[in-house]
Amino acid sequence: MSQKPGDRRRQIALVTGADLRPGAPSGTRSYVTGLAKFLGSQGFDVDLITNGALVEPPFGCRVRPVRELHTPSSARFQRDLRKWAASDGLEGIDLLHFHRPDDFAAFLDVGVLPPAVCTLHGNPRRGVERRHGLGFRLVYRHLERAAMARLRAIIAIDQATAEDYRARYPTAAERIHVVPNAVGDEWVIDSAAGARARADGPPVFLFAGRLSVEKRVDLIIRAIAGSHGLSGAKLVIAGAGPEEARLRRLANGSEVQFLGEVVSRDLASLYRRVDALVLASEYEGLPTVMLEALASGCPVVAMSGWGAEALLHGGRGVVATRPQDLSLAMLDAVRMRRKGQPIHLPIDFVWSRVGNRVLEVYERVWREAGA
Repeated sequence: MSQKPGDRRRQIALVTGADLRPGAPSGTRSYVTGLAKFLGSQGFDVDLITNGALVEPPFGCRVRPVRELHTPSSARFQRDLRKWAASDGLEGIDLLHFHRPDDFAAFLDVGVLPPAVCTLHGNPRRGVERRHGLGFRLVYRHLERAAMARLRAIIAIDQATAEDYRARYPTAAERIHVVPNAVGDEWVIDSAAGARARADGPPVFLFAGRLSVEKRVDLIIRAIAGSHGLSGAKLVIAGAGPEEARLRRLANGSEVQFLGEVVSRDLASLYRRVDALVLASEYEGLPTVMLEALASGCPVVAMSGWGAEALLHGGRGVVATRPQDLSLAMLDAVRMRRKGQPIHLPIDFVWSRVGNRVLEVYERVWREAGA
């Protein structure tokens, strides 16, 4: 569904409060930059409306930061976004694509808006309720309800989130579409290239992502420390976040290496050197790091309950049903890795495929809006 030669180039604005600095642990950052790159390749003009400047924007995209330095405060970002929306920043834009429902709140008082779409990266409401106090949760719920009533389409990257939001907002159910997360086509490599070079020595595991409470990195540390079968194993942690200090205290004396923020090209190297990527999250959507690991030939260990099973079945990884089973799942992944089992990411999870599905949502929205 690329634009035809001679058509007026449609202009799409991707609005995100995510931290877009290289190495910042943010699946939303990877999604936004990957989608922007795809849209540009299809002949669209792409504006990135951002929370802080973007150092290396996708080729041909225009970056329009609403503030020069990133703020972790969604309230401050939305305040600046409201000012931007009121300053004729929308002129020429054919579609707004948000990446948190509450960011749409900055546009509620704008009289005439282009059609608006929002991607749900995992379950944002559940994330807010896990991380914040009652006051913040109540404000978020109000803003989300207001946004869901006016968004033309909602894209959920996983089935569980789609079902939750359809149940919560039945009047919006037909506007909720499931379109998975994706990685760049360059990630899809010959799985043999990701094979581990050595077949002995203590296992090495990787966690990559934001160090926040719902990621439960502490379970991974305890799984290694409490398992005789994982004696001598090492955990490499790539990422930063509010839980880092507590995790460092917990890991004191263990074989745990904290790398801090890691840029994408270095993550690719890590995926090829470790025995498995381990995710012990309470909930997830469809995490970018899981897709990247599989594309690099690295098995994934995950907890059940958030949909990892669908992608990891068929020998791509191991799912633990209970926290106490995590160490056994990690041992299974080591055996999988060291016997050279081929692992690959299905082609349906790269931007050349997923991007076309996002465009189908855009086209439906434009038709319904009469644009």
